[in-house]
Amino acid sequence: MQLKDIEHILIDMDGVLLDTKYDNYFWQEYIPLVYAKKNKISLEQAIQITHSLFHYKKNTKDWYDLDYWTNILDIDITKEKKKKEIMDKIKLKKDVVSTLEKLKNKKLYLVTNAHKKTLDIKLSKFTLNEYFDEIICSHEFKYVKEDIQFWYILRQYLNINYQKSILVEDTMENINSAYHAGLKSIYISNTNCKYPGHIYKIKDFSELSSCL
Repeated sequence: MQLKDIEHILIDMDGVLLDTKYDNYFWQEYIPLVYAKKNKISLEQAIQITHSLFHYKKNTKDWYDLDYWTNILDIDITKEKKKKEIMDKIKLKKDVVSTLEKLKNKKLYLVTNAHKKTLDIKLSKFTLNEYFDEIICSHEFKYVKEDIQFWYILRQYLNINYQKSILVEDTMENINSAYHAGLKSIYISNTNCKYPGHIYKIKDFSELSSCL
């Protein structure tokens, strides 16, 4: 893959810039606990109910929609996410800011599946806005990144050439849908598997500047 001519870099947020431990803890452990207390059931029952609901909606627009889950679970999800003990778990990955500084000669776009409310919460802790020419929540386009339609809409919206662009992602489903829309990717992963030629793999976001 030729990376020297890249002009536009589309960067995912969770798993690339931010550690996913916050989200994993919030949805897999914390919300089931809140649900159990609210409904006066055992934690085991709450885990079974909530995890089943989450699994059913995975990779859909609803999965990322805080208002949807507030309605379904009858829990103020935004309020719970803003609690200090939860906010404290939001962490930047290694050397994110210094790497973004090194990429200032490129057009940078933050492209996330996160709901706008989730994005606002996370960016209230880390002011990454200044590094990006634009921040896009897929939710606002009515499609998630797993859907090829999103990438066609995004290309038109940003008015960019995908041949001179690269996606930085940690989710293979998103990489595959982007590829079918003409966008190649840099995959952030610690695995040692072989990948197709349209995927360039690095272990950490901090390696990105040296690739380009």
